[in-house]
Amino acid sequence: MYLSGELENPAMPENAQADAADFIGPRVKELCDKQQITKYRLSQMTGVTQTVLSRIIKGENVPTIQTIEKICAALNISLAQFAICAEQRPLVRLPAATR
Repeated sequence: MYLSGELENPAMPENAQADAADFIGPRVKELCDKQQITKYRLSQMTGVTQTVLSRIIKGENVPTIQTIEKICAALNISLAQFAICAEQRPLVRLPAATR
């Protein structure tokens, strides 16, 4: 998986980055599709380039929290709404022992 230095969180374990990328990209696509917002329009609304948005959606980049906040603001949703899918899956998976 390609993670640009600008968007990668070096403190985040690699498997957590992969989990985040597997959730965030499809979630952004789902929300854009639902609101009929193109990558081009989302790029205009957020100031995030289309290239970066494409990489986020493909799971190649893990965006910073600031980028996720920009996306949420553009889509008029909260971070909490972003973190919960239609299937009510949380972004963070807790180990079975802590549930």
